[in-house]
Amino acid sequence: MNGPRTHAIRSRSRLLTALAAASIVTLLHLFSATWRADAWMYDALVQASSHTADDRIVIVAIDEKSLTELGRWPWSRRTHAELLGRLGDAGVRGVALNILLSEPALFDPEGDALLAQALNRSGKVVLPVYAEAEHLNGPSVELMPIPEFAAAAASLGHVDMALDGDGMARSMFLRAGLGSPHWPSLALALSQIGNEPNPAAELPGLRVADLQDASPHRWVRDYQVLIPYTDPPDGFQTVSYVDVLKGTVPPSLLRGRWVLVGVTAAGMGDELAAPGWHATEPRMSGIDYQANALNMLMGNDAVVPLSITWQVALSSLMVILPLLLLGLPGLHRIWRPMLIALLTVPLLSWLLLRFAHVWYPPVPALLVLGLGASLLILRALRRTRLQAQSDPLTGLANRIKFDEELEQELRSARRTGQPLSLLLLDVDHFKRLNDGLGHPAGDEVLRALSTILRGRARRPRDLVARLGGDEFAVLLPETTPQAAAAIATTIHVDLANLSSRTGNHVPLPPFTASIGIHTTQSEEETAAYVFELADNALYQAKQAGRNRSFSHTGERGCAPS
Repeated sequence: MNGPRTHAIRSRSRLLTALAAASIVTLLHLFSATWRADAWMYDALVQASSHTADDRIVIVAIDEKSLTELGRWPWSRRTHAELLGRLGDAGVRGVALNILLSEPALFDPEGDALLAQALNRSGKVVLPVYAEAEHLNGPSVELMPIPEFAAAAASLGHVDMALDGDGMARSMFLRAGLGSPHWPSLALALSQIGNEPNPAAELPGLRVADLQDASPHRWVRDYQVLIPYTDPPDGFQTVSYVDVLKGTVPPSLLRGRWVLVGVTAAGMGDELAAPGWHATEPRMSGIDYQANALNMLMGNDAVVPLSITWQVALSSLMVILPLLLLGLPGLHRIWRPMLIALLTVPLLSWLLLRFAHVWYPPVPALLVLGLGASLLILRALRRTRLQAQSDPLTGLANRIKFDEELEQELRSARRTGQPLSLLLLDVDHFKRLNDGLGHPAGDEVLRALSTILRGRARRPRDLVARLGGDEFAVLLPETTPQAAAAIATTIHVDLANLSSRTGNHVPLPPFTASIGIHTTQSEEETAAYVFELADNALYQAKQAGRNRSFSHTGERGCAPS
């Protein structure tokens, strides 16, 4: 009869648990509550996979050596024009000149003209667009090359660098711009040099721009990707600017290469922290950041963050996975499905990152599953403790629990001055009954007696215990001798009325019990002394003919006729 009802209760419990787990994991994702831990896991996983630097990428570094030989920065734009000439003669595939050129050179207009001519002759040079706030917390402006340079360049690309909350440069937005994401990144623009534009080609990356709410004064980003940095992170072929200028770099090293020109000298340009760049090492330069992005695009290795919708959906599936697996062959205990889910989450995150180039942050799901596992452990410990303190046959407290409660209630009685009564019971002639009718009948007798005792000791602090064999105890805090004797009498009456009933499995034989009663009389009484007096009272009840109760206070009860 209870099967369908039990199944319905269990199903409802699982449904509520699933909803609670899915709700918690959704909130963790929506509020990015675990982003630091997720970022740490991403760094660890992405560094576990080796990413080599493409030898077709060359960095021309404005380094300390170049500054020493060419003099104080900024250099004349004639120098940059000469560099572009050298690179053009070497037959490079494309050049990203990551130098701010947003103001004309007032004292050297001829240098500007020479650089514009060099840009025009090359036809392969990408120039940067910077985003900068006009004043603190003010609207952004685009710092573009002066019109002569912008018109002569093959393309323009933004050099906006996205930093996470911990200052790490893990990602890049392939398109960004003021009011709308109309500029490609510098690395993307460089990778497209010499290729026919394909408007239908979809860029990798997570779409994050809200174009409807975009303000014309707000810098808008779109197509977010995570950059898998090379190992080592500064493993690109690098030559000094001044060496290229002097012609000491072999043309074969530059021919057919993508060249990125930028500052690497300490203290002059952008310095970033990135996965794989440790605090003890020099920080990554802006041109290294662009080189890694170009390396990512050339190898089709861009890692795309999952949208928040997919994050929530996958994590919700992971946290309810133990409930879905529970009951399958070999998975009847919840800890096994829970362990499978805990192992599946990081494995899924790694597989998506390694083979699909998709980043799924696993910590919210792991956190909820870990919380569930902790609750399971606590429940198991509590169940173990309860089992250690309960009698397996009757479900009553055992001797260990009884001794603990007796000590505790005695301390309470001394503190409050309230009486404490103890009833000890034995089933009359239980051995004869057990031997004559068999152990199943004896077990039914013990269960029936435990049910009666529970019914007569129903207050929160009352305790019914099976001390062993056919011996039971009833602990009654704040109970006078008269009240204890009355309870003993009702127990005798209940046993007399029980004689016509049957047990769960076998006929229930008629039986009686003898009861010894003791109520604490002095603050000096110890637990052992209280138990001894109740046990003596039980002996007196048996000596008086059994099926009765006896109390040292003179309160007596007997079984009804």
